[in-house]
Amino acid sequence: MTEPTPFTFLDGPAGRFGACLVPPASAPGAIPATDLIAAGGLDLALETLRARYPDGEARALLSLWSRYYFYKLIPPVMLGALLTGRTLPLDLAGTGVKHDADGLPAAIVLPHEGTAAPDPVPAQAVLGPLARDHLEPLIEALAAQARVSARVLWGNAAGYLHWVVEQLAADHETFGPASPAIIEADALIHSRTWPDGWTNALDEPMRHTDCPGGQQRHRKVCCLLYRVPGRDLCSYCPLTLRQPKAKH
Repeated sequence: MTEPTPFTFLDGPAGRFGACLVPPASAPGAIPATDLIAAGGLDLALETLRARYPDGEARALLSLWSRYYFYKLIPPVMLGALLTGRTLPLDLAGTGVKHDADGLPAAIVLPHEGTAAPDPVPAQAVLGPLARDHLEPLIEALAAQARVSARVLWGNAAGYLHWVVEQLAADHETFGPASPAIIEADALIHSRTWPDGWTNALDEPMRHTDCPGGQQRHRKVCCLLYRVPGRDLCSYCPLTLRQPKAKH
């Protein structure tokens, strides 16, 4: 399978995410995002995965699919906005997803490479369209089709969002001093409500739990990947907290 030719606006420390966003011409056969949220969209998303895992539950396979999708979308969007001042077209109309041979998202298709500015994009200006125009309609539609709580998918998305923004805010050696836009983004993703009144579904996805070996991080909502055949509970799965303690 030919690899899509990506946009070229990400380089340097962010360069490894450059291949995640591609133009339509380099991704023939991509699934339009508007088809994913229409009736039958779940079948389009999971067709190959269901063949690989015939005994897999739709909700678990969707969670697996979504993790690849969000990884291909969220880090490059945030890096492009906060490091290069690039505003990208994130409305679902005109975007799509290119699958790899395993049926997992390999790249996100955008209609064009957006616009660049000399300064970082303000946090609300990138997070608003990302969350409200792209993630929210996609998550709500696919979650309803798979009959899974939307919180599972929001938790998957939030994990990648918090990871990339917190890296930008803390890793000054790699990314330089945090700009006001990065500081604003870090504050915004940890806020329960955004300035426009939206309840932040991308709030902190992890909680700190007191365990025998000290504090550990666990997801607030299980990602269900242990229900994919061949997988076990993650080390940070909240279900591990319910397991009976060994007797001494």
